[in-house]
Amino acid sequence: MNAGMRLMNVRDITDINGNTDTYATVYIPRGQESKFLNKLRDYATKVTQKGNPKNQKLINSIEDIHIALLNSFWTDSPQLLPNENYNWFEVWIKVDESTNKSEQITQFTDLLTTLEISFKSNYLLFPERAVLLVYANNESLIQILNSSDSLAELKAGKETANFWTNESPSDQNEWVEDLLSRLVVNDQSNISVCVIDTGVNSGHKLLSPVLQSAHCLAYDSQWTTADRKGHGTMMAGVCAYGDLSRSLEHNAPVEVKHTLCSVKLLPDVGENPKELWGDITKQCIYKAEITIPDKKVLNCMAVTSSDTHDKGRPSSWSAALDDMCVGTSEETPRLIIVAAGNVNDEEVWNNYPDGNTLQSVHNPGQSWNCLTIGAYTEKIQIDDSDYDEFERVAPSGGISPFNSTSFLWDKKWPIKPDVVFEGGNLIKTGNDFPPYTEHDALGVLTTSKNIQFRQFESFNMTSASCALASNLVGEIAAIYPDLWAESLRALIIHSAKWSDTMLRQFNVAGRTNIKKLLRSCGYGIPNRERALYSTENGFTYISQSSLKPYIKNGSTVSLNEMHFIDLPWPKELLESLGEINTTLRITLSYFIEPSPGEIGWKDKYTYQSCGLRFDVNNPQETQDQFKRRINKYVESEDADAANIDLVENDSGRWLIGMKNRSVGSIHSDMIITTAADLASCNMIAVFPVGGWWKMRTNLNRYNSRIRYSLIVSLETPATEVDLYNVVTTKIAAMVETPVEINIPV
Repeated sequence: MNAGMRLMNVRDITDINGNTDTYATVYIPRGQESKFLNKLRDYATKVTQKGNPKNQKLINSIEDIHIALLNSFWTDSPQLLPNENYNWFEVWIKVDESTNKSEQITQFTDLLTTLEISFKSNYLLFPERAVLLVYANNESLIQILNSSDSLAELKAGKETANFWTNESPSDQNEWVEDLLSRLVVNDQSNISVCVIDTGVNSGHKLLSPVLQSAHCLAYDSQWTTADRKGHGTMMAGVCAYGDLSRSLEHNAPVEVKHTLCSVKLLPDVGENPKELWGDITKQCIYKAEITIPDKKVLNCMAVTSSDTHDKGRPSSWSAALDDMCVGTSEETPRLIIVAAGNVNDEEVWNNYPDGNTLQSVHNPGQSWNCLTIGAYTEKIQIDDSDYDEFERVAPSGGISPFNSTSFLWDKKWPIKPDVVFEGGNLIKTGNDFPPYTEHDALGVLTTSKNIQFRQFESFNMTSASCALASNLVGEIAAIYPDLWAESLRALIIHSAKWSDTMLRQFNVAGRTNIKKLLRSCGYGIPNRERALYSTENGFTYISQSSLKPYIKNGSTVSLNEMHFIDLPWPKELLESLGEINTTLRITLSYFIEPSPGEIGWKDKYTYQSCGLRFDVNNPQETQDQFKRRINKYVESEDADAANIDLVENDSGRWLIGMKNRSVGSIHSDMIITTAADLASCNMIAVFPVGGWWKMRTNLNRYNSRIRYSLIVSLETPATEVDLYNVVTTKIAAMVETPVEINIPV
């Protein structure tokens, strides 16, 4: 084969009935798909002297190849994959910036006309991409794939929020009644998402099934619990349903696996005293827990302060949230999900996306333990010809114009935001006033507080992102009720990936600009399916454990314990996959206890109670060699502070790297290499580094234990490989052994 195509491997797979099939893995460079299919078709359709197809079995398998290639272009939810039914799809095509763009698009639309595929004449232009709406099914899309090398990606053409916000009040009521007729609420769920905001109007027909009026509370007992400002009610709608558009655009049952509660944090008139922000938030959390003691409460707060002069340094508010997350010895640790805060500055948008990197995450988003949510966007379509000529600020898959970052922070402070969810887009008007404007189509759909006049509102910015994150966390917690708060946070981050657009926006190549990417987008966009389920060609392993990091010998406190985990590894299967690229990802999540008082908060070692780190053995590195290498690292009491790197293990196989990931209280990284190289990398070490438990001996906290959640996943693109079932048979063999650290005196 030419044009960069190459045969990766050939394997014989025998099923339980003794039938053997031969599988070939072929690497096809993007843009060469149609050439590959044509070559394959030409070969398969050669006929014998009698006029019969010579390669009938190959012909029969081409349809499977078509589907696999079509799926490789799909960047939307797997639940929305094209089938035999006709729907609108976003078709993203490649555009050469050096030649006439309109001529390239005309050439593509001429092809659609020839193939008798319907499309909308308006389109959107982005650097190197154009987006068209095409009415098709899976066979039509395969026709496009066979006929053009211009295809870049495919997405579902979803209804936008303005379709429903523009409906008359009576029509909006009909949509609500239709959804209620399909709504299934799990009344027995022990999970409640608490909206800490401006109150919620629980009388909304879509909110009353998930939010009892008795569970609507206020910080001040003299306040009304009603929502006078509207923000809390919009938050509640997304916390319950996600983007309501997704529930309204079909007629299938809609299940909500968690309930809601509400605590009014902000007064209707005036403001809370700044010095009490932390304490007031604590009291709101306690109120919810006291009111619904039989439920696990997940806290969602999109209230922030634009006072960002600390640039990552803990504030009394963020420290109060850190304290609430870790809890006391008598409390169960809590998960608090907070918004990163918004950018609302035309000068910043003039320089998007680089301008966003100069806008810091808002207080209390710098919290170490909270899950801090930023914003990206896929909202670009507006079904209104009046806006055809106007550009959008952000391309699909890029950071939202409203997204704030931690790029300006000192490198010792946590990576924030942790992840990004949909936060909406803006229109460039081309006018001096206003140069930018919002549009209902560029936000997510939610519930309105003005239920006498309307049922729906369009919602955007990091508030919408925070609510979307809370909706997903609520679903995960309801499905897996035994997961700790640390694990819920870890799963969201572990499931996240950067979009191709993000990688282009920040010019990421290897570790070049990885810091800018991390501090602008966090770990990327979480994926629901990846967070909830293992797949046959991949598995996710979760360990919830604790260790005692320090011990006092005489007057000296030293490091005490680390864990080595021998994973149930599919070594033989990985070896058989040979050169196929396989991804190992590890996420370590724990909650630190903030240092009492603000003394020393300028330094991460005097703010965190204890830090944890992870590492994996190198290929062919034995257990003894691995342990010696880790011991060598921790022998220095201030190894991390002295910037001592795991030189032997950080040479480039990690995507992010030890130096970049070792901040805050959650660390995630991945190795992408051949399956053969990963076959022997089955040992993971979790070990402590410094903190005030160790240094401030007068507080007598050196005997404390710290909980952690470790998530490990292994994934291969070879779909016929059953990694999951191979690993489940080995789970019982897993060994977790605490090991003493011998540190020279």
